[in-house]
Amino acid sequence: MSVMSMGFFPEVITIDAGDSVTFINNSTEVHTVTFLSGSQSINALSPQAPVPIGGNVYNGTGIVSSGFIMPGQSYTITFTKPGVYIYDCLIHPGMQGVIIVNPAGTPYLYTQAQYNQLAAQQVSQSLSAGESLFQQVNLPAKERPDGTTVWYVDSGFTSPQTVLVQLNNPGGSNVVGSATLTMSNGQMQVQLSLSGVKTGTYSAGIFVGAAEKGGNLLYPLNPITVNSSGIGTSLTTVKVPPSFLYPPSNTFVIPSGGWYINVSDVALGDIINPSSSLMRFLPQTLTITAGDTVVWNQIASDEIHTITFVPQGMPIPEFGTPISLIPSGGNIFNGSGYYNSGPLLPGMSYNLTFVTPGVYTYVCLLHDNMGMYGTIVVLPKNLLLSQNNAMINLLNSSVNNISSQVLQLNLQASSTNGKLGGLVGQISGLNSSISSLQQSTNNKITSLNTIIYVLLILVIISILLNVVLIARRTR
Repeated sequence: MSVMSMGFFPEVITIDAGDSVTFINNSTEVHTVTFLSGSQSINALSPQAPVPIGGNVYNGTGIVSSGFIMPGQSYTITFTKPGVYIYDCLIHPGMQGVIIVNPAGTPYLYTQAQYNQLAAQQVSQSLSAGESLFQQVNLPAKERPDGTTVWYVDSGFTSPQTVLVQLNNPGGSNVVGSATLTMSNGQMQVQLSLSGVKTGTYSAGIFVGAAEKGGNLLYPLNPITVNSSGIGTSLTTVKVPPSFLYPPSNTFVIPSGGWYINVSDVALGDIINPSSSLMRFLPQTLTITAGDTVVWNQIASDEIHTITFVPQGMPIPEFGTPISLIPSGGNIFNGSGYYNSGPLLPGMSYNLTFVTPGVYTYVCLLHDNMGMYGTIVVLPKNLLLSQNNAMINLLNSSVNNISSQVLQLNLQASSTNGKLGGLVGQISGLNSSISSLQQSTNNKITSLNTIIYVLLILVIISILLNVVLIARRTR
């Protein structure tokens, strides 16, 4: 699987005090379930992150964390006090969920089967968004004065930070609206629109919590002024702090859950934004020339990656071991040895200059089980030039051959024309001879015809004379 959903499904769940919730890690990623109760987040690379904190009972105070939940594992926690509780994954920025705890005995809004169906829908939407990211890219390269080139590779990719929220009236009136949130470089733009509302001005804001239970104001938004047609809009740009607080990372995301929009209690909606990540290097295969440099940019806002070249015969290190966490090998790759970027947080980069021709495969130590491999093909420095010269020589040779063939054809054509001229002369002489022969024949035929006519006349005269002589004798 190359695409991974980053969210808790369903993003919002309502239970009663005394109930327990079991979180099952059905992905190939490592996650945590961490209730911070307003405390600062824990660095995912710190010794605290992998281990459980606070046990398996949560009363709304203190830090309770599962520690690392490996693929296929689960974590169960019991909630003892009513409230609205936000929880996070320490490893993936913005991956949040909401647990609403009602007093014991409160009727449930949904059954487990209905929650399972909702979860499946949210997973499907997240995966569909992630599949659209799976494409080869051709990132711009930069030529340097010395004739070498700097190439760029994206290390993973995260779905765009744009969310559409449906706003509805909690009382079931005809008030409807929508909100579009777009995050870019720490600036979040929020476009609100309402219809079916009475004329007036309505305050708006983004709150932490859940629309059905309320919460605390996080970002005030520009008010909406509704006209006489019952329609109003507003546009607000909000500056938000980084979601990943560990320097030098500088990541800004809209969380997958835990925020909602409230417009003066007449229109509300939960912000549900389970992101998806593409676990691939883009492009997966890059062909360069010896002396060129490759820069890997870690642009996935909710992931950690490594760029690791493992020599033949060496097992791929398990992430978390010292050798996987420490940068190794320097920045000049000579075709052998172990090279490792160490963990690349969102916004970080890593570069290597390749000096030895060959074909080299590298891997992300966190996501090797998802097929996150890449290949660098390094050609000899003068190979392309020699290939171009060989091609030019081949073309020149072809042109010379063609010219020679054309010359030969011209000579053959001239010879053929000469032969045709002689043949025409012979034909003309033959025609003249035929004409002379025909004339001679015609003259002879004419003479013969004359002789025949004379003979015929003599025969007739002879017959007449014989007739006269016979007549005289009979008298």
